[in-house]
Amino acid sequence: MDTKTIFSQIGLSNNESSIYLSLIEKGSATISEISQYTGLHRPTIYKHLPALQKKGLITTTKKGKRTLFIAESPKKLEKLLEERNEKILKTIPDLFDIFNKNKNKPIIKFYEGKAAIKEVFNDILNTLNRGEIFYRYSSRKEPISDKYLPKDYRPRRDYKQLERFVIANEEYNKKKKPRLSRHIKIIPDDEGLFDHDVTLIIYKDKIAIIDYNSDMAYIMENAPFANFQKTLFKSLYKRL
Repeated sequence: MDTKTIFSQIGLSNNESSIYLSLIEKGSATISEISQYTGLHRPTIYKHLPALQKKGLITTTKKGKRTLFIAESPKKLEKLLEERNEKILKTIPDLFDIFNKNKNKPIIKFYEGKAAIKEVFNDILNTLNRGEIFYRYSSRKEPISDKYLPKDYRPRRDYKQLERFVIANEEYNKKKKPRLSRHIKIIPDDEGLFDHDVTLIIYKDKIAIIDYNSDMAYIMENAPFANFQKTLFKSLYKRL
């Protein structure tokens, strides 16, 4: 990271940085000399000198009829940085107020294509912690094929010991191998076919909807709605 980039983080413009650096190198200089050192036009230098003086980075002295500008010690930069950090820290509570007002607004992401469906399963793995649960309605004709899953999905899922509660149809259940971490309840045949090729997954504060007919997926992040869906799922699961 160059010096000017560091100065910009403290709040100095490129021109202010150039002027201050030239004075550090030369010790003191007139407007004309600063112009020669920096390549800046005199009006530009006049424009930025008051800001540098206000920040306490330069002072002036007289040498005969000439006015010389002198750089203050870089220690002054530490004070500027402290003041800047203090302002940021004072701003953070206000930002939290704004964030908390908006955090209940749902965040909805849309994905398209088989690779996008993999994003949903990646998000499940990245969102859930070890030993947590997700709930899935699998209105599928067939169990999900590997082409829709990230290559490391099953090892990562098993390593995290994620538990799954599933509501599916009988055909789907017949084609799935029993697993201790997966609990399946079946929609009765008299309720009609449950094979729309759509999956709804509830995990943490999120709901994912996957439409395998069109290879489209949505993820909604909204705690109240996710909790509502979990309640509905558990109620139905208990009755099946």
